[in-house]
Amino acid sequence: MLSVSRRALLLASFLAAFPRAFAAEERTLRRGNRYEPATLDPHLVNTSYELASVGDLFEGLVTYAAAGEPVPGAAASWTVSPDGKRYTFTLRPNLAWSDGVAITSDDAVYSFRRLMNPKTAATFAPLLYVLANGRAVNMGAMPLEALGVSAPDPMTVVVELNAPAPYLPQILASAYASLVPRHVIAARGDTWTRPGVMVSNGAFTLEIWQPQNRIVLGHNPKFHSAADVKLTRVAYIPTADANSGLARFKAGELDMQLDLPLSQIQALRMDMPVETHLTPTLLTYYLALNTTLPKLSDPRVRRALSLAIDREILTSKVLRGGEKPAFSFVPPIVAAYEPAALDFAATPSEARLLEARALLAAAGYGASNPLQIVYNHSANLDLRRIAVVIAGMWKRVGVETTLLNLEGKVHFANLRQGNFEAAFVGWAADFNDASSFLYVLDSNTTASNYSRYKNPAFDTYLARAAALENAPARAALLHQAEDLAMKDQPIIPLYYGVTKSLVSQRVIGWRANSVDVHLSRYLSLAS
Repeated sequence: MLSVSRRALLLASFLAAFPRAFAAEERTLRRGNRYEPATLDPHLVNTSYELASVGDLFEGLVTYAAAGEPVPGAAASWTVSPDGKRYTFTLRPNLAWSDGVAITSDDAVYSFRRLMNPKTAATFAPLLYVLANGRAVNMGAMPLEALGVSAPDPMTVVVELNAPAPYLPQILASAYASLVPRHVIAARGDTWTRPGVMVSNGAFTLEIWQPQNRIVLGHNPKFHSAADVKLTRVAYIPTADANSGLARFKAGELDMQLDLPLSQIQALRMDMPVETHLTPTLLTYYLALNTTLPKLSDPRVRRALSLAIDREILTSKVLRGGEKPAFSFVPPIVAAYEPAALDFAATPSEARLLEARALLAAAGYGASNPLQIVYNHSANLDLRRIAVVIAGMWKRVGVETTLLNLEGKVHFANLRQGNFEAAFVGWAADFNDASSFLYVLDSNTTASNYSRYKNPAFDTYLARAAALENAPARAALLHQAEDLAMKDQPIIPLYYGVTKSLVSQRVIGWRANSVDVHLSRYLSLAS
């Protein structure tokens, strides 16, 4: 007779060998999620693939509905003052963390202060500069207690703003604005996100985290809407190789796959039209140029590199997934805003190349002294394909390019640390407003200002816009800021993205939306 431990080992091996049968029995949704997350701490996330799993684990005062609009989360409801500068949130009754500890308004105050604490170095903290004293607190100029968030009683959270921000619920719906368990963080410090230690308040809890293999989340019975959650588990699988992810999806090993190989998009549209989803979204792909380096501190060099890239060829011949050439950082689909385009958007290609060569020559580069650039990108075959095409375009103006592909987690760590020359980046907005893009270039936002762009006039435009109540005047200031950045070119906009996803027909409840958020709490699996 087999021992209990031996029997358990054989059972585990069986389940690993037959993931499809296991998923059906246990109602496990398997999500291909591009790269390995660097963190599951809501306040430290930096990328969309981290936000996906964190959004299943945690919830803020506001959350997303299946269609992508903000709806009540930990708060049952909220009211807005007549001047639009005070939001009063009422928590749901009997809220609890997954360990049973009650959640009160003090947890919300703690979470906001932790997010805005300069010591946390949260990438998304600048989005909360709309909070009263938000910028000053995040820059260390005022104490955490000065932040415009208070708890007049255990069930009420009051949020004060510098100026009306009707998009505030969209900001608070994102996973980076989640409530976090102060009692666990106080006891466990940086280890609080480990399996067996983490305590969460979302629809799921953390069961397993095997780096480069899988993250498994289990149903959270303490979640306020636990009865509506149909899944037993959610497994996030890193699929940096899009071709491998596609193969696993076709083999039935994945129910959802984020990102599709460029070479297969047209075939997938024909062969798997129901499963293939290409959705326009608030997303811009660009090259960050490290302006602290002598050769890239010269605006002539940055403009030359931008001029040499034929965005029309990139989108129509290489990408072919519905992407559009980008001549501004803010996409044209952003509400109530006219993007400030690069001034050569309508210039013929040959004229752009002539100007690029002239600018490089003026900067001291030529055949005997070619400009040499190291181009960083994540370890992904399609991103390498894009890099090869751009390197070829730069070669036409005499630029020599070295391509460096890195694991996703390493790539983004290098961006944050400034350890790069030119690097491929995608920025997806969390709310439909121009500021959700432009704040990335604020010199105070070091966590996301990868280019280390620093222009006091740009920063002033953003600060003035944040304090304005008049929407058209605010948009005009944001336009001026973007126009300045497009002249300085610390970044090179490449194309406006579309989300590319595969969703199995057995997945019920998935809905395309412009913010590309698909919380597992709304999904289920057909029998």
